[in-house]
Amino acid sequence: MFKGLTMNKLPLTKSLPVIKLSLLLCGTILLSACAGNNIVSLESSVVQLEDLNDFDGDGVIEAREKCADTVPGATIDNVGCGTQTSYVEPLKVDIKFANNSYSIPPSAISEIQALARFLEQRPELRVIIKGHTSKVGAAELNQTLSIERAESVVSVLVNDFNIATERVSSIGYGFDRLANSADTTAAHANNRRVTAKLSATVSVDNMKWTIYTLD
Repeated sequence: MFKGLTMNKLPLTKSLPVIKLSLLLCGTILLSACAGNNIVSLESSVVQLEDLNDFDGDGVIEAREKCADTVPGATIDNVGCGTQTSYVEPLKVDIKFANNSYSIPPSAISEIQALARFLEQRPELRVIIKGHTSKVGAAELNQTLSIERAESVVSVLVNDFNIATERVSSIGYGFDRLANSADTTAAHANNRRVTAKLSATVSVDNMKWTIYTLD
């Protein structure tokens, strides 16, 4: 009886590897069957809908760009627009004339040239040239003289510096608007004048700080 038991155990022990292999094969077959045709492809085409170019090199892609061609190196906001600082730039003209004369003194040419340059750079501006006299002599004579002084400056602006006539006008005040009401030689000399006053708002781009920035 004991020999019979021993004989029966040996075949069972030898068949275990075969059973394990069979189970493994069945599991593989089942997994393959379950997978079937439900294989998901990892390859899919992606369509880029937004323009990722940065043509003006300001660090903002075209999809967000609202201000093309910003100044290189300027400080910009999130949509590519540069920030600016504005200030008012004034220009004051005060040309003195000799007594009873409307001839422009040579020393005043540079001042008229500065006025012409100011107008050239700001084509939207117009200017009124104002003539004045001292309170010496008849009012009628001084009124005419003040007009002639203003017109002489207008003539230089138009003929010598090519400023359009429609941008320049003149007026004479005689001695109605004295700069100095004293009855002295110095006061009279100060009142024989042509004046003009202009101002323009100037916007300057704010630049990014770099290692080369001085302030």
